[in-house]
Amino acid sequence: MSLLEVKDLSVHFHDARPERFAVGGISFSMEEGEILGLVGESGSGKTVTAMCLSGLLPVGKADKGGSITLDGHEIFACSEKELNRILGREMTVVFQEPMTSFNPLYRIGRQIEEGLYVHEKKLSAAERKERALDAMVRSGLNDPEQVYRKYPHELSGGMLQRAMIAAAIVTNPKLLIADEPTTALDVTVQAQILELLRDLNRKHHMAILFISHDLNVVRKLCENVIVMKRGLIVERGKTRRVFRRPEHPYTQELIAAIPGRERLLYRDEAEGYDAGNL
Repeated sequence: MSLLEVKDLSVHFHDARPERFAVGGISFSMEEGEILGLVGESGSGKTVTAMCLSGLLPVGKADKGGSITLDGHEIFACSEKELNRILGREMTVVFQEPMTSFNPLYRIGRQIEEGLYVHEKKLSAAERKERALDAMVRSGLNDPEQVYRKYPHELSGGMLQRAMIAAAIVTNPKLLIADEPTTALDVTVQAQILELLRDLNRKHHMAILFISHDLNVVRKLCENVIVMKRGLIVERGKTRRVFRRPEHPYTQELIAAIPGRERLLYRDEAEGYDAGNL
């Protein structure tokens, strides 16, 4: 059985036209340790898909259908108690804007420990701190003891993103959903975050659903990719194949719009790819 199985997932917001589905009946799966890219322009449904997977759709604002199974648990059939146990332990989320995800009134360390308060209540304060510091080290934060005591406004954007990743992995989840985690960062920090995600996947066999509109970033990180347009999956496959031989016209348009495409082709040739087929 796959780690994640999504079948005929649909989402319709109540204030949308009856025929306009944010997600229109999509199906896909993820294996343990897989890095899957979910790409498409704004409004394609990729973030709504992530919100549905993570139980973050606004209550009473949308109808959803289909099924989501995570590690054998049918998400839509779970009670609220069961859902709270699964979400935040088996699956966690890293968002695009870390500054808006942290409470400015609390220190970073306490907020990284939050998942442990909920999911591992028997841990002592010292054990929680030890786990938080370990997650901070794994997330590439230098001097974790000092960062532990700081408030969000005292950290740079890159450090905040690392702190958010630490909060997401402190419970050792099997699946990490990363929703545009590098969009607000400069190119250098972006590369560091991508390497961090790759390292977490490699060392801890953590599956990652990476959501982005940046095809170059997806190309560097993801083994497989799904392309969405207007709530539907229009193409899927191995990332290298999709970039070299895109089949759907929409995918071809996305790849043709990549800035610096000639430099991309040059790098592909240097890496031994058949760039002429891209």
